[in-house]
Amino acid sequence: MQPLTLIPWTTDFMAALADLMAERGSLSDTIVLFPHNRPRRHLKPLLRDHPAIEKPVFMPEMISIADFIGGLHKRLAPVPPVQANQLDLVSLLHGVVSDIHGRPGSQLSKLPELDIEQFLAWGMPLAGLMDDLLRQDVTPQDLDYMEGEVSPYAAALLGHLGDIQREYLARLEDRGWATAGLAARFVTGHMDEVITRLKGKTVLAAGFYALSGSEDALFKALWQEGILHPLIHGDPALADDAVPHWSAAEHAAWLTRWRTKAIIPPELEGHERTPEVRFCEGYDRHSQLARLEEDMLDAGNLAGTAVILPDEGALLPVLHHLPEKDPNISMGYPLGRTSLARLVETLLSLQENRHRDGRYYWRDVINLIRHPYLRLLGPEDAPLRTIFQVWEGEIRQGEKFIDVAAWEPPYTDESLEGVDRAIVEPLLRDLLAGSLDNFENTATLADLADALTGLAELLHASGERLWHNYLIDAECLFRLTTSVIPQLKGAEASHEPFSRTTQYAFLRRMLSMERVSFEPDPIAGLQVLGVLETRLLHFNRLFVLDAIEERLPGTNPYDPLLPDPLRNLLGLPDSRERDNVSGYNFYRLLMGADEAVIYYQDGVQPGQLDQKAVRSRFVEQLLWEREQKQGRAMTPEDGIIDTVTFPASPIPPEPPAVTITAGLGETLLNKLTSKGLSPSSLDRYMNCPKQFFFDYLTGVRPVKSVEDDTDRSEFGSLIHEVLTEFLTPYVNVETELGKLDPTPLTALFSDIFKASPLYKRLSLDGRMGLMEAGRYRLTEFLAGQQTATLLGLEKEACASIEAEGVTVPIKGRLDRVEQRDGRLVILDYKTGNAPLPRSDFWDDMELRDRMETFDPDVVDTTLLADIASGVRSVQVPAYVYLHARSEGQVPDNAGLVNLGDNGKEQLMFGRKWTDEECAEATGEIIPLVIRTIVTHMLRATRFEARTGKRCQWCDFKTACGR
Repeated sequence: MQPLTLIPWTTDFMAALADLMAERGSLSDTIVLFPHNRPRRHLKPLLRDHPAIEKPVFMPEMISIADFIGGLHKRLAPVPPVQANQLDLVSLLHGVVSDIHGRPGSQLSKLPELDIEQFLAWGMPLAGLMDDLLRQDVTPQDLDYMEGEVSPYAAALLGHLGDIQREYLARLEDRGWATAGLAARFVTGHMDEVITRLKGKTVLAAGFYALSGSEDALFKALWQEGILHPLIHGDPALADDAVPHWSAAEHAAWLTRWRTKAIIPPELEGHERTPEVRFCEGYDRHSQLARLEEDMLDAGNLAGTAVILPDEGALLPVLHHLPEKDPNISMGYPLGRTSLARLVETLLSLQENRHRDGRYYWRDVINLIRHPYLRLLGPEDAPLRTIFQVWEGEIRQGEKFIDVAAWEPPYTDESLEGVDRAIVEPLLRDLLAGSLDNFENTATLADLADALTGLAELLHASGERLWHNYLIDAECLFRLTTSVIPQLKGAEASHEPFSRTTQYAFLRRMLSMERVSFEPDPIAGLQVLGVLETRLLHFNRLFVLDAIEERLPGTNPYDPLLPDPLRNLLGLPDSRERDNVSGYNFYRLLMGADEAVIYYQDGVQPGQLDQKAVRSRFVEQLLWEREQKQGRAMTPEDGIIDTVTFPASPIPPEPPAVTITAGLGETLLNKLTSKGLSPSSLDRYMNCPKQFFFDYLTGVRPVKSVEDDTDRSEFGSLIHEVLTEFLTPYVNVETELGKLDPTPLTALFSDIFKASPLYKRLSLDGRMGLMEAGRYRLTEFLAGQQTATLLGLEKEACASIEAEGVTVPIKGRLDRVEQRDGRLVILDYKTGNAPLPRSDFWDDMELRDRMETFDPDVVDTTLLADIASGVRSVQVPAYVYLHARSEGQVPDNAGLVNLGDNGKEQLMFGRKWTDEECAEATGEIIPLVIRTIVTHMLRATRFEARTGKRCQWCDFKTACGR
């Protein structure tokens, strides 16, 4: 038998192939088969410029194995087959499985029948398995008793695998459909016709490694006829009867199956070399990229250099770190990870979350108008960007669901000055039609395809300049229009009605499976490639990024239908072969290089279960081989492993404080004497001076946003309004409040609630729930009230405090002042949690002494924190102080009415308190606390942050640095 030609993997395969073809002479009767299409772009210029090939000459046919088999199928089949649509295959399999489900006694009949939407998650893997079986030339047996290995539905499918394939093939044949696997099966079943057609041709199988079952059958038959000549690129040991590298296992198995050997052409012998390999260990991807940029700058000339990305998701960040801004990209990128896919997902979410009355959820609308594609549509000055900024501000202050069509830009607004209304309005109208209206009423896959076509036309027509500047995005849009949309439109079931959920499930699955192919142009210069794209190519210098076990060899996603351990039962390749292929691609590429730098991460990766990144087993082997050669373990002094480090500074335990400069101190003093303080601002300073700084002294305000749930402060204001209006008729009249009829109170609540903006923003369920809860809690509140004489509701009170020679006004509003049993009581309504001072605070003589002796000569750094720990909230004590100073009457008690807990009342002083103790607390301790807080404010040199649970609800936590 004719031996296989072995080109050593230390040699440039494409250059050696060109030399061997030049020696053969005539090229016109030659067919060069490649594992994929990219190598032919490299072979063409080598043949064109080869000095040993006389010109003019007809070039050989250069084709990928998939296109070669597909072409044979079309030419030899009685009726030219039609390439099957992926969605049609799922529908066909759904019909096959449904028929088997209807058979009495079948395993599937014992389980619920799945509709097309539920079957989609199984249909895609099942279609892939069917094609895998065909490519491997395997007729499957039924796999019984799989219940303990996979889910019950998967076990039932595997139990009928033979029946499913037979019926699947029959229905494919009836429809005249073809798949890659079916084409391979047809060709291997018509070998005599294939051999007859290829007589007189020379077929060079260039650079194959692990053959599928059908490829092996086809190649061996052609090889035995003297038509096909394999040229493999691998370990020279395969030709020397020596032990080859482990990654050459599939080549060794190939030689064994064919009972032949490999020979190296004499002119290629003795070209051994060992690449210079360095390793760089980073703590994350960013550190790897930083060192990659430094290494590439140090390298200077980047001709013959390749950046290898085992993770295609690293493409975009890598492009930002390359010294050359226009590298040649040669790889496939998942369409589902692109900005275009994010835009499509936003449009689907808009429809899924749309209210029954046609209004759109506010967050989805903001996601839409924030998308960079839409903001850059139109003229170069991008007027929509300004329009959308204004619109977002209005959306955030509006309702939960909004009528998009009803909004009109406020052209009189100062921020829209200069915006051309004549240009913006048609553009905005087209945008809303293309992104919203067209997607509202899709009933079929064809309708969904038409909606996507409208979106693509909008992006083309109004954003033409974008696609000239952003070429990667342009390629993504091209893929959407030439692959995804035609599949939706061309499916046999494209005009059948499907639910919106089913339509979107189909579309999302298709987007997740699509890959945008980038082809290098030119093929010289700096190249950026995925690992698979490096097959058969040669580079002098390599930079391999993310060489971790998860990427090299990588882990296939779990297949719920046929997990990896079960694949061997059907004679299908499993993880062992995948690891061999990955190892071969890596070592073949490395052995042909002069130098290589391999980057990897060592440390915990944030993500699922905080997994630890482990450097690739291939890296481990390279290091082990180096240590074996040296006879000792590696040390940092060897200079082989470099660790990325950056200057580190200690992490501050707390957010930085704000220093009170002379100017800031003057501003504070002016504001204190003119505007004064409120009980809430006193409370804010006591608990967090830095929060007080942001709220009281700066113009920083939290971003206003629509509340998805009930806005507690807004609901609290509404309750205040209801109670004030209901109780006003009883002011200055002693009333048994607990015996009042609650009906007028709940009716008043209903009327005020329905008229509020909050009611309009809430969903129907939210309205009903809040309505019932409010009516119930107000009824319980009224039943728990005591007999009292109301002296005031929402009563304004003003006073002042003297501290450090400065008079500071204090102003507040007292929710309720009443007299009960001859005692004056102040009550504050709360819909949330608001604590009163701790019971032991009033007896803390040490803290009281510290407050009384707090003067400029005393340094007490923890005084304010200790006051906050004891007082917790100074608001209710401040109301007592305000009433005492403004009315000349010290309240006997004060407390909270917790409206969130059915109006439960909580007073500062319990029943065991004597009148003298109450008088001391209200007349001495409370004024002392307020004076000390204001004194601390005036003497402070810094506004310090006090961290704790309060931080998670703070409006200023981002500005603070939390």
